[in-house]
Amino acid sequence: MKTSLWFLAAVLSFAVSAAHAQTGKWPEKPVRMIVATTPGGGDDFVTRLISPTLGKLLGQQFIVENRAGAGGLIGQTFVQKAAPDGYTWLLAGGSMAGTRLVNANATYDVLRDFSPVSQLEISPFVLVIHPSVPAKNLKEYIALARGPNAKINFATLGGQMPYWNAMHFNSMARIKATEIPYKILSDAVVDVIAGRVDYFIAPSAQYVANKDRLRALGITAAKRSPAFPEIPSIAEAGVPGYDLPAWRSIMGPAGVRRDIVDSLNGAIRRTLAMPEIREKMLGVGSEPMPGSPEELSKRYADWITIFTKVAKEAGLTPK
Repeated sequence: MKTSLWFLAAVLSFAVSAAHAQTGKWPEKPVRMIVATTPGGGDDFVTRLISPTLGKLLGQQFIVENRAGAGGLIGQTFVQKAAPDGYTWLLAGGSMAGTRLVNANATYDVLRDFSPVSQLEISPFVLVIHPSVPAKNLKEYIALARGPNAKINFATLGGQMPYWNAMHFNSMARIKATEIPYKILSDAVVDVIAGRVDYFIAPSAQYVANKDRLRALGITAAKRSPAFPEIPSIAEAGVPGYDLPAWRSIMGPAGVRRDIVDSLNGAIRRTLAMPEIREKMLGVGSEPMPGSPEELSKRYADWITIFTKVAKEAGLTPK
């Protein structure tokens, strides 16, 4: 009898523990926010801006951790392989939709291997050149780049949005240009300012920080941005149909409980609705734009289609 009672108690204890694992309170300890780029860029800015507020709303510290390298692959893979317990999240970008198209080392499937939480924002990038270039607008620059003796080069960040933006621009504008790859965003901007690189499609925050030393020819969204009303869209300025703005989101490893996803989604919505947060984001050209997990998943699916088309147009292959 005693043995039976002990066995019953053990079963009940296991059941309670299992139930707690499935429905326990979250978060009960600090939460990591992984940024797959170096400190100081747009990804880092957005994550560090919202993390303190998320921590206050959810009752635990949200710690930002930079894990840069391999075009973002190091940080992304780290989160992919993390335990799906809600304590490791990724600041993800739209460029992840195209990682497998250009990086032979990428093994993840963005739709299968991550738990979508919410889009955070949209931030059109800006095509910039050195002010000494004899082109006052995008049409003039394209004409210059198509010239018989033109030798145009451009800066990219391997596999990230500036790369996709530039490849799509070169293809649609029908220009030939030489890629100059960079590992660090600030180095690319410095070389455009110094006149060593002809053009760069820069994140909005980098453009804002250096706008007095650069000439902006167009933004990557289909329409003008409220943050830069004076800058035409690339589509408006000379490449009809061009529409490839950057955007950021939060995702976790596959299998995170839905109630945890919903809790974080709700905190993100409340954070992005705060006037002081919105003001700081808009100040660097980033428009807050939260959404549901389902909307985020669809956005990634749509962008996989877009990037597959871009890769085919530009003749890109995984390396």
